[in-house]
Amino acid sequence: MGIVKGLKSIQSHNEAEDAKYSGGGEKTRWFKIEDKQSVKVAFLQELDEDSPDYSAKNDLGFLAVEHVNPKNFRRKALCTIDDEGSCYGCDTHQKDWKAGWKQKSRLYINALVDDGKNEPYVVVLSQGNGPKSITPALIEEAGDGSISQVWYTIKRTGSGPTDTSYLLRGGKEAHGLDVESYELYDLDKVVRQIPYAEQEAHYNDGDAPAEAAEGASETKGADPEVW
Repeated sequence: MGIVKGLKSIQSHNEAEDAKYSGGGEKTRWFKIEDKQSVKVAFLQELDEDSPDYSAKNDLGFLAVEHVNPKNFRRKALCTIDDEGSCYGCDTHQKDWKAGWKQKSRLYINALVDDGKNEPYVVVLSQGNGPKSITPALIEEAGDGSISQVWYTIKRTGSGPTDTSYLLRGGKEAHGLDVESYELYDLDKVVRQIPYAEQEAHYNDGDAPAEAAEGASETKGADPEVW
């Protein structure tokens, strides 16, 4: 499908895309907050098997090495250069290393959100690994022992793709929750694992590839899906 016209069609298309890569048609609920909003978060997974609170049932959150189409940030997938020896994103990056196709690492972890308005709900928290995300701070927290037994606060500042940042605070107040009592999303199905033979069509939504350099300056440094 090269063109999706009309708001209803666009919304349906995006919902179908999310369901397609969530496994079993289940729609993933992603972590999303607004500018100046602050929420309490309990991480339901650890990042390290050696953590004293690691749960084999809940498994681990992880960093995924991905490529993203710089002209369409919904079009991303795992890098396959190590597994298959070939990768469309790597190939495209080699053709023009300034075009925005380089590998990017991204955090995926199940979390419980308490926004103070609704019943706490489970989400997949997905953020890049840059200084404007919570990822570096969370990795540092995990290095100190455990991240799944305490409340954190995440605050968002900014509303656009280049001026948005997130701040992670807390990590001292025990929540007393049974993290194994919640139904988690299967992160292995949430990340987009596309075979090399299908990657060109996936990244370009079935269209012919766009010129790699076209529009690169408009998206340089941006990561809209960080929120």
